[in-house]
Amino acid sequence: MASTFRTFSRTVLAASRITSYQRFGHARIITRSKHIDYTQKYAEKLKDKAQKEGVASIAELKAKVLPPSQTAFKRIQPLDKQQIHEQIQGQVKAQSLDKIVKLELVANLDAENISKIWIQKHMDQEDAISAVVPAETYKKMLTRSKEYPLFLLPLSHEDGVEFYLMQFAFHQVIFTSLLEYKTHGENARPYLTLTHYPELIDSKGIVLMNGTVSTNPKVLTLDQAQILTFGLQQFYVSDHPQKLALLHDFHKNPANFSHEKLIELTEISG
Repeated sequence: MASTFRTFSRTVLAASRITSYQRFGHARIITRSKHIDYTQKYAEKLKDKAQKEGVASIAELKAKVLPPSQTAFKRIQPLDKQQIHEQIQGQVKAQSLDKIVKLELVANLDAENISKIWIQKHMDQEDAISAVVPAETYKKMLTRSKEYPLFLLPLSHEDGVEFYLMQFAFHQVIFTSLLEYKTHGENARPYLTLTHYPELIDSKGIVLMNGTVSTNPKVLTLDQAQILTFGLQQFYVSDHPQKLALLHDFHKNPANFSHEKLIELTEISG
């Protein structure tokens, strides 16, 4: 199953890159998209593959390869969401904010200065990202996550797309690749963990967030971690009607859930 899913997950997508990220709701996002003709780019490799598969042309190769891919595509649908939720909840190990910063030292600081200190604290960490989330934004995200605790996000690579499974677990969000989950089930390794600290939500109107990119194995770059984090914001903070419909369908009406639509909407801001 893992190998057939990987075949499908190489869906062509225009590559985009987030080059600057600081705050939920106030992020400066620069998106560069380029469209690549993958058939042309890998023509020689495809010809070699066609010969090995015993077909006469690239067109015949596609006809031979696509049916298993479509079967794998359908297999994404019947995820046992309750089982995944229970498995990932058991992995939650979040520190409280007072284990990271001395709360008495920030008590007299305003939100802007706390934000600067928080971002600076994580800036030089090799495998970490950080953000400062406005209180109302976080409340909205948290409310939505209670109804829709699980979702998929696409992550583009140079030669295609891989789907990532994300799960809310209290004030954490855990990401792993769908391939990793389908291969290892409850033993799937988290590739990215976002932890939100709501201790200052009432007094300062902000929620601090840090994200840890796993180094065992190191699968994601910091840029990719930022892209997944931005994807989270798109579906759990945005009021875009089609994005809300995708969340609903994933949980309530999986037969209508469209992976192609997910990829399309992830490229649309707002």
